[in-house]
Amino acid sequence: MLKFCGFELELNVETVLERQPDRRAVFSATDTLGEHWLIVEEAAEGDRVSWLCAPVSARMLELVGSGRAAAPDAVRHSRTGWVEVVRVIGGRTVPDQRLLCSELVTRAGSGTGALV
Repeated sequence: MLKFCGFELELNVETVLERQPDRRAVFSATDTLGEHWLIVEEAAEGDRVSWLCAPVSARMLELVGSGRAAAPDAVRHSRTGWVEVVRVIGGRTVPDQRLLCSELVTRAGSGTGALV
C-alpha cells in the first residue's frame, strides 16, 4: 500500500482514479481512522509539488471514480468544509496548510496554480 505523507497528514492511497500526462493526478485514500479522502494534484513545477487533500464521503469517491462527479467539485465541497494543502519543495515536505473550501476560489485567482 502506498502512503501519502504530508507534514502532519498521513493517508493510505487506495486507488488511482486519474493519472494521465495532460490531467491532474487524482487518488482515493483513507486516514488512520478509516475516513475517506480525495487527493488531487494542485500543481507541479520543477522541484515543487502541491496536493489538495479533501475529506469526502464514500459516495463522493464512488461518484468521482465513476466519472459522474468531477474531482475539483468534490474538493470544493469537502465533507468538512476545508482541505489540507500538502507541499513538497526540493524533496522535503513543508508544514501542511488548512484552507476553507471558500478560500480555494481566492487561491485560484492569485495565480498559485490552484485547482479551482
